Amino acid sequence: LAGRAFPADRLESGLDWEDLVLPPAVLRQLQDILDWAAHGAMLQSELGLGAHLRAGYRALFYGPPGTGKTLTAALIGKRSGLPVYRVDLSQVVSKYIGETEKNLEQLFRMAENRRWIIFFDEADALFNKRTDVESSNDRHANQETAYLLHRLENYPGLVVMATSLQDNIDAAFSRRFNCGVFFPMPGRAERRRIWLSCLGGRMGLTPEAEEWALEQELSGGQIANIALRLGLWKLREGGLEVSESETRRAVRLEQVLQGRG
Repeated sequence: LAGRAFPADRLESGLDWEDLVLPPAVLRQLQDILDWAAHGAMLQSELGLGAHLRAGYRALFYGPPGTGKTLTAALIGKRSGLPVYRVDLSQVVSKYIGETEKNLEQLFRMAENRRWIIFFDEADALFNKRTDVESSNDRHANQETAYLLHRLENYPGLVVMATSLQDNIDAAFSRRFNCGVFFPMPGRAERRRIWLSCLGGRMGLTPEAEEWALEQELSGGQIANIALRLGLWKLREGGLEVSESETRRAVRLEQVLQGRG
């Protein structure tokens, strides 16, 4: 389905729900989304709430890069047995007037009768704040936003939007979310679990390396990148124990990659 006919790719993961390393409060919020996926139709049939509810369910995931937003979207689908499609914004957003709306319409029409979860990654690229109209481009951007608001309200399934820049999301969108879930940087206890998971059970840090590594404020995505780098080094050099100097070097390279070097 991916490609010009459907500007999205199936999002899947080899991990399971139990592999998510998130604070308990975040997991409780995510349970609401899982409950809607499993029992949303019963809100009307069993509780009679249908007249007061808009179609579908809209969730906003926000927080720093690498904190698990995309993984969580994939695992919500896996846990609920629903396919997740990540929207390719490069194929949706167009500089030509009317094209973005046409692409979005095609996307929603293909998805709405199939119980698909639509996942918009880096959503601020599409759902940014509306501007004062000073040019035809501003007017065009505002029309795209208005159209998307209308389409979201009528989509009967689950839509998840992820962003690292919550402040860039138009307030008109924020009012339409059923829930907003903040994905924080992991704390020390969460970082320990992520390090152990990413190192894979065979490779390990020396006690000195582990103590130093746990003090570094790194996201799960960064730790995964660092573990990959360390794994390649150990394959080349031999051994399964990672020294503090190797850990420091790998973390430093990741910080440079992220523009913090």
